[in-house]
Amino acid sequence: MYNKPNSDLWSGRVDIEDGELGKRWHEKVEFLDYPYNQKSGVAILGFECDEGVKRNKGRVGAAKGSDELKKAMGGFAYHQDCKLYDCGKVVGNEDLEKSQEELALHVKALLQNKHFPIVLGGGHEVAYGSFLGLYNSLDKNEEIAIINFDAHFDLRENEIATSGTPFAQISKLDTPFNYMCLGVSKAANTKALFAAAEALHVEYILDTKMTYMYIKEIKAKIDNFLKNKECIFITIDTDVFPAFQVPSVSAMASRGVEVGLVYELLKYLFENYRNKIKLLDIAEFNPKYDINNIGEKTVSRLIYDLVSLF
Repeated sequence: MYNKPNSDLWSGRVDIEDGELGKRWHEKVEFLDYPYNQKSGVAILGFECDEGVKRNKGRVGAAKGSDELKKAMGGFAYHQDCKLYDCGKVVGNEDLEKSQEELALHVKALLQNKHFPIVLGGGHEVAYGSFLGLYNSLDKNEEIAIINFDAHFDLRENEIATSGTPFAQISKLDTPFNYMCLGVSKAANTKALFAAAEALHVEYILDTKMTYMYIKEIKAKIDNFLKNKECIFITIDTDVFPAFQVPSVSAMASRGVEVGLVYELLKYLFENYRNKIKLLDIAEFNPKYDINNIGEKTVSRLIYDLVSLF
């Protein structure tokens, strides 16, 4: 089910400074609903869904993440040059597979109207719907590279879709499977999952190597991975971050990758591959388990910084 944008989610102070110089996001965001045929911009689309996490036996609550992040972003000072749209949300249900297909329909429509979608989950089942929308919008000869910031491979084999299966689902589509996972926790992925990653020729970097000490090597590996790829899909599972920075996820990271480093790598990607990056999603922010709004502030600020790259 699709819900049109809700203007009540966007609020904040109104400053006395004159004109555009005093504006904040809640004053600049525009509301755009399906079929999204307006001037191109950054399009924030929610995916209100917990079914994948529930099936994966995780802590539910991320379904409310997109609305809470929109609320958190309203008070940001507006320094951006791009159009900023709230495009409402796709509301999932127990038929997760159908919900993913509906999300794909909306992502495809945004891309065909030249918007840059930022999809806010929801569990990481969002990634399959996001990818499917991109895949359906392209000439099938165009290869898509997936860069996933995540503590988990999410390559589980299962008869039904879950938050742990999105990249296994993608690997079964009729397109080359180009997947890099940054921040993999050896403690959180079994030998079977590492074997699945090897069998599918997945590129990955362990969380122990995702530090500033290795940033040149990380960038070099990213560059090598992206050679000859026409399109890039970036997906961020917020459980990649340390628990002290983002405690509000289904499965907290005992080690994790610092938000600052992830931002530096995202900035590098946008500076060097902007025209190839088509889509980004953020998954598994779970406001139910937040502490003093730490996770909300961290994730919403990351979104702000990403929009500032346009």
